[in-house]
Amino acid sequence: MNAIERIIKRIEEDAQWKIREYEEKAQRDLEEIKKKEEMRWEEERKKLELEGRREAESIRQMHISQAHLEGKKILMSAREKVIDAIIQEMISNARELLSEKYNEYLKRSIMEAKNIFGDELRLVVLEDDVKRVKKIAKDCKVKAEIVPGDVPGGGVIAMSMDSLKMADYSVKSFIGRNIPEIRKKINERLFGEEYA
Repeated sequence: MNAIERIIKRIEEDAQWKIREYEEKAQRDLEEIKKKEEMRWEEERKKLELEGRREAESIRQMHISQAHLEGKKILMSAREKVIDAIIQEMISNARELLSEKYNEYLKRSIMEAKNIFGDELRLVVLEDDVKRVKKIAKDCKVKAEIVPGDVPGGGVIAMSMDSLKMADYSVKSFIGRNIPEIRKKINERLFGEEYA
């Protein structure tokens, strides 16, 4: 089980109630739309009955199809909101959810930055990660100036010592780079179907 699957599994429990809430709302909205369209149909049917039952049935089916399509749109919108909420939750809680994997991610990020910028570089990290990153940088044999700053979701933002070059290894950027695969896995896990 990789880190993304563990995150998804953890978040899935928190998101189940949201999913039910959105599905129930979509179902209620669909029923309301159907009721309105059925009432509208009944009025039109009386007017059109003289012109023929065949034409009236065609109009009725059209209205029901529109109501069904609107309900599907509402449900898809609700699913998108749930998936977006889960992704935001992943970004916000990645450090806690990944625990030791987070240290590995920091180490890989610092090693990549070392390959790009050399043995001396500047690392912007969350205030809570300063000690952790100092130790990892030392283990990686990197002379790093550690600067506390805003790093979305954690991780590091690496820069050359002259600050002219930068590489973003924040959790938010990592998730952003992998968003299609993450969305697909969330959709499969929560809704049992492949993300379209």
